[in-house]
Amino acid sequence: MREAIAAESARLAELDDDVEIIKAVGAWFNALDDAILEVGQHRLDAITRLRGEGWSYSRLIEQTGLSKTRISHLVNRARRAAD
Repeated sequence: MREAIAAESARLAELDDDVEIIKAVGAWFNALDDAILEVGQHRLDAITRLRGEGWSYSRLIEQTGLSKTRISHLVNRARRAAD
């Protein structure tokens, strides 16, 4: 993934028109935002499944290494997404 990002950065750096660079970088950021949400949904789905199996916040924290605050945020997001 790092290689793909580096390649895209190099491609953007080769553009000749500054306005086109600004537009292309904006489009790239928008695509990246969409991809992050799509990939992040897998984590929310996994949390939903584990909570459904009875996993506690403490167990999620212990097993994932995420902070209590982050787990709480993700559990709440997963719950909202399920509604």
